Amino acid sequence: MKIELLPVLNDNYIFILIDELKSEAAVIDPAEAKPVIQFLETNNLKLTHIFNTHHHADHIGGNKKLCEFYKNVKVYAGEKDSGRIGKQDFFLKHGDKINFADEIANIYYVPGHTLGHICYHFLLKNGESHLFIGDTIFSGGCGKIFEGTFEQMFSSLSFIRDSVPDNTFVWCSHEYTLENYLILECLEPQNLNIKAKIQNIISLREKNLPTIPCLMSEEKILNSLLRWDDPNLRKTLSTKSSLETFIAVRKFRDSPPKVKYPF
Repeated sequence: MKIELLPVLNDNYIFILIDELKSEAAVIDPAEAKPVIQFLETNNLKLTHIFNTHHHADHIGGNKKLCEFYKNVKVYAGEKDSGRIGKQDFFLKHGDKINFADEIANIYYVPGHTLGHICYHFLLKNGESHLFIGDTIFSGGCGKIFEGTFEQMFSSLSFIRDSVPDNTFVWCSHEYTLENYLILECLEPQNLNIKAKIQNIISLREKNLPTIPCLMSEEKILNSLLRWDDPNLRKTLSTKSSLETFIAVRKFRDSPPKVKYPF
C-alpha cells in the first residue's frame, strides 16, 4: 500500500492510499473532488473507497462529486455521523476492522473535536504503522473541542498516546505545525526541544515541504497537549492532575498570544 499526500484549500491535506497491484485507490477526507480526480486520472487509478474521519465540510466536501464520477465507490465513516455524511455506506464503530490493498486498519472512536470522530490505524505487513487521525491530533496540537468535552478529548488522546506504537506515522489533516509550535514555545519558552523543532519546521516550510506525517514518538516528547504528565509542564501551569494540565494547555491554545512568523 502506497500513500500520497495532496495539499488543498489553505492548509488541508487529502491522503490517497494506492493498491498498486489492482491499480485501485482509497481517499481519506477528500475536501475537494477535482484534485483527487486529477491525481487518479494521471496515475490511471480507480477510486473504490472513501474513508471519512468526521463530518466537517473540509473533510467531506468532495464526497458527492467523487461518488458521481466513480459509480461504485463505497463511503466509510463513523456510526455516530449517520445522517451527517452524504452517500455513507458503512457505519463504523470502535474496534471495527476494514481492509484495503490487502492491509487491515483498526477503527478507533475518538470523540472530542466532534462527537462522531473516528480514525483509521493501518498496521502494515511490513511493520509500518500509519494513523489517519483527521483533526484529533496535529503535530504540536490537537483539534478544537467543537462538539465534545475536554474530558472526551483527553480520553481520546490518552487512548491514542498509550495504544499506538511509537513508530507510528501520524497523518493529520492540516498543516498547522509551525503555528502550533510557535505558540507552544510561548507557553514553554525554556523548552529547548521545542525550539529545535521550530527550526526543523522552518527548514521544511521554506522549501514548501509538508511537516506531515509526524512521528508519534516525537509528538510524545514535544507536543504539550500530549505531555500532561510532564512535571516541568505541570510546574509551569501550576496544575496537579493530568486532566487539569491538558485543559490548561488546550485553553492556552484557544486564546493564544500573537506570534511572529519567520517568513
